[in-house]
Amino acid sequence: MSHFALENIARIKPIIESISEITDECLLTMNDKGIYIEGTDPSLISKIEFFMPKKMFNDYHMENEETIGLNIDSISRICRRTNPDEIVVIDFSSKGGKIELTLESDIKRNFEFNLISTSNFNIPSLNPKYSTFIEIDSRIFKEIIKDMALIGGTILLSVHKNDISILCEDYTSKALAELSSTSKAIRKFESKSIQRSKYNVNYVLSFLNAFSVSDFLKVSVGGTKLPLKLEYPIAEDGRFTMYLAPMEI
Repeated sequence: MSHFALENIARIKPIIESISEITDECLLTMNDKGIYIEGTDPSLISKIEFFMPKKMFNDYHMENEETIGLNIDSISRICRRTNPDEIVVIDFSSKGGKIELTLESDIKRNFEFNLISTSNFNIPSLNPKYSTFIEIDSRIFKEIIKDMALIGGTILLSVHKNDISILCEDYTSKALAELSSTSKAIRKFESKSIQRSKYNVNYVLSFLNAFSVSDFLKVSVGGTKLPLKLEYPIAEDGRFTMYLAPMEI
């Protein structure tokens, strides 16, 4: 039986809820470095990755390295019921076929779920190489994308040497946001070539719902040939990442 305890669930609650908006089922891999969660949406347009290093946990006991399948939507619903002063205890074994969550404070609340067969998953391994990197204020980027969503369902992302623009338009309306590389909202800006790519705005918004976990967002752009990579760095070397396939322009 593997056993974990996490004292400050508020740190990861927005991430679990964000993942559950993109996919219902995930793979969870546990090793001596930490816990790694990954999943794709049913149409394989996006992939999410969430790494929690061992030092994020108050208690981390691993019998063997193993991978399990779980319903992340069930976990998300439990996370919504947690209180700030509660410790979340997780116990599972792939042989036992169940994962158990216990919320501990003055009282104990226990929840148990069946695991999902890992044979149900076909998750690609991604490690694309990018030449365009931007680090931007998390809150500002989310507000920009929310503005775009008022107009339509897709965004056109254009990155030049010294600026970035985000456009959304339909037959009657248009929204445009432009930021210079010298903007206070930009912490890092590296662009060696012009990149133009189009994305589904709903997937981006689902990921950005976790904006509160980090002050800034890392954006890696690969034009029409590589997926958009969005990543929130989490304290203690953790990270929450989404890869999103581009649409035809």
